[in-house]
Amino acid sequence: MKGKKISIIVPIYNAEKYLSKSIESLIHQTLNEIEIILVDDGSKDKSADICKEYAKRDERIKVIIKENEGQAKARNTALEIAKGKYIMFLDSDDMYEKDACEVMYNLAEEKQADYVSANYIMIDENDEKRPKPAFDAEKYQEFELNINDYTKSFFVMNSTPWNKIYNLEFLNKNKIKFDVNPPSEDDYFTTLVYMKSKKGYYTSKIIYDYRYNPNSTSNKCDKEYFRKQNLVYKSIYNNFVKNEKMGFYRYYYAKKNAYLLCKIIDSDLISNTDKKEILNELNWYFSLADDIKVFIANDTLMPIFSNIRNGKYDEALKQMNEVKEMRKSYSVFEKSRMSFPTSENYAKMSIYDNEFINKELK
Repeated sequence: MKGKKISIIVPIYNAEKYLSKSIESLIHQTLNEIEIILVDDGSKDKSADICKEYAKRDERIKVIIKENEGQAKARNTALEIAKGKYIMFLDSDDMYEKDACEVMYNLAEEKQADYVSANYIMIDENDEKRPKPAFDAEKYQEFELNINDYTKSFFVMNSTPWNKIYNLEFLNKNKIKFDVNPPSEDDYFTTLVYMKSKKGYYTSKIIYDYRYNPNSTSNKCDKEYFRKQNLVYKSIYNNFVKNEKMGFYRYYYAKKNAYLLCKIIDSDLISNTDKKEILNELNWYFSLADDIKVFIANDTLMPIFSNIRNGKYDEALKQMNEVKEMRKSYSVFEKSRMSFPTSENYAKMSIYDNEFINKELK
């Protein structure tokens, strides 16, 4: 496998429904000099058999069969044996566009970048594509990424690892791996990439077909989910503090805090008693807003945030239950609008940008 330009890592768990399509999108890439590492993470279905069958047909495919330990460890296992100059990731129910590897390799080489990020598009279970990609192709075209640019770079520096290519030497030098368990292991990995890189680049070229799955782990929001989320959020926050990148963290936080609260509000898997425990454990996180000057949220959520920060969990729960009933009648767009900042919200934040950039430069 020496001399491979890209190692593509595919973590797999009970993925037989779409796995063949995913692998087919790799073996028919326009760039031939690739290594495909399929990591079956203890699947109970026929995924391992599918992987082995493809490995017989294509010598570029390497198969790892291991016990179930989660996606993060599956990816790390593959990273340890990868031989390519660059690394890319593919989830086992998604697909690459046919020239994805060629586009990303050429850009990484041309720009001499630590990583390159690209556009992607959502597909349904029948492979039908959404009309528009994730990022506005007219507004965000090709440019060098800058972690201190909160007006353009920030909006395409997303948390997914799979619409990117990474220089393996850069990852190894900075010891960047998926060092936390789900959920949000992707956030942990990509934010470290953003903090440690000296040069990143973005292209509006669509290279990835992301299959939205409403039954994914991120939608199973039980008590354990939020407790794990809390641990990962602490790790991510500590990384930003350690690397003195609190300017970027403010915007990252702004995009996450109301989203997290809405997940707690909407969950049918936790009781009010459990929600109180969760709110108490996450009090540190929701209270960060005062310290980093992120005073933004949908007007409906503001009183809830205030009560959480002041430890008035019974009042917060009462308001949360009222909002939950409201959200049941909301469209997906309306729910999303409540969960994420608007351009006006970001404009209010920008008043304090220099204060936090200056802190980083001291």
